[in-house]
Amino acid sequence: MTLKNCLVYRNGNFVRMDLSVEKGIFVDSPSEPLIDATGYYVMPGFVDSHAHVIGTGHKYGHVNLENVGSIEELLEILQVGDPSVIIGRGWSEEKLGAKPTRELLDRLEKPVLLIRRCGHVAVANTPLMKLAGKWREDGVFKEQDLEELRKELPLREDEKFFKIGQERFLMHGVTFVHSDDLHGLSWGDLREILKDSKMRIFEKVYFSSLSDLERFDGFGQISDRVIVKAVKLFVDGSVGGRTAWLSVPYADDPSNSGTKLIDEEELEKFTILCERKNVQLCVHAIGDQAVHTVAKVFSRHPKHRVIHAQLVRDEDLSLLRGSFFSIQPHFAFEDRHLIESVLPEDLKALRYPFLMLFQQGFRIAFSTDAPVSPEDPKYVIECAMKLGFTKQQAIELYTVAGARMAGLNNVGEIKTGFLADFCLYEKNPLDLDEDPVAVYVAGELVHEK
Repeated sequence: MTLKNCLVYRNGNFVRMDLSVEKGIFVDSPSEPLIDATGYYVMPGFVDSHAHVIGTGHKYGHVNLENVGSIEELLEILQVGDPSVIIGRGWSEEKLGAKPTRELLDRLEKPVLLIRRCGHVAVANTPLMKLAGKWREDGVFKEQDLEELRKELPLREDEKFFKIGQERFLMHGVTFVHSDDLHGLSWGDLREILKDSKMRIFEKVYFSSLSDLERFDGFGQISDRVIVKAVKLFVDGSVGGRTAWLSVPYADDPSNSGTKLIDEEELEKFTILCERKNVQLCVHAIGDQAVHTVAKVFSRHPKHRVIHAQLVRDEDLSLLRGSFFSIQPHFAFEDRHLIESVLPEDLKALRYPFLMLFQQGFRIAFSTDAPVSPEDPKYVIECAMKLGFTKQQAIELYTVAGARMAGLNNVGEIKTGFLADFCLYEKNPLDLDEDPVAVYVAGELVHEK
């Protein structure tokens, strides 16, 4: 295939040229068919370095609560339709004005589970807890308790939700996702879902114990577009859920400094086992105490990855010099209210230091953490520019940087010999107001507007 006379993105500008693809790779010589692409813009496919494809499908396949602005509106939305089980995702107390409660949700008289936007906290009503066989007096489930509750939910339909999530990423020009999907389903089921993926997937598999990781034999390539080459761990939770692990108590909860989900000794054991299995360890760490724990371990075991790193002590920067970072520039704006009202003044940590990490030469790549935030690269790039990144830097951190973080040196750029993952636009995509009209992975059309 040769796209004739198109405008190809190169180092921040567009160059008019013919673009040829053969056997899924960009090549120099023309190949059939010849397609007149005059006036069309071509961008490399975006690479999201941390998101959840199935979880993104849940947001759009269940009840999406991210724009609900009051408790009254929440109840109205939940009463529409008649599903046997209501699952919602995306609420926050900042938007609602209050936290939903078990007593409130019991008015609906059917099983209801509402997952906060961070994914680390949820509220269930009495019928839902009876259905799942899990009970909390206040209906609030956090962290591992929520993980166990979700395993008991009926009608998971994970294959359907993966396809919904995949289409949401592709429609925005994302051709490669570092995904984290092994939550509440078996590895065998997830493997069957992933092997038919239309986009590239770098799967990070989650384990709750060392013995589970020890027994796992699924690492490696499972299709020409999907590789399982990383492990996901949680050291803490989220700032909004008050479960991010801080060195001092929260300003609005003096008895709580967050949740420690793993200690340094156990984390080191996981790291050593990952190195033995030749896979990357990707650690969720948000609070400064969580990042400090990771920093101590990663200073002895470089080339693993920190996900989020929203609160970082200056003293830990030197320890993390050899690590990778998957960061979300938009959190600096989405969490502004939390930064001002929830984080204590005496917290001696750099707050959302994403630009500083980049300027000091740390290896970072952008991600959405969808479904926590919109899966659209335009949204992330705009937020990054507000932080001080240039548009060209933001695009590089959303393309080639994410590919290299996954160990792939032939993805994320439009260059001879690279895998032909690219997007076609009718208007200049650098204006950040257009989605692609066509998306290709390995030269194959996988999405069309």
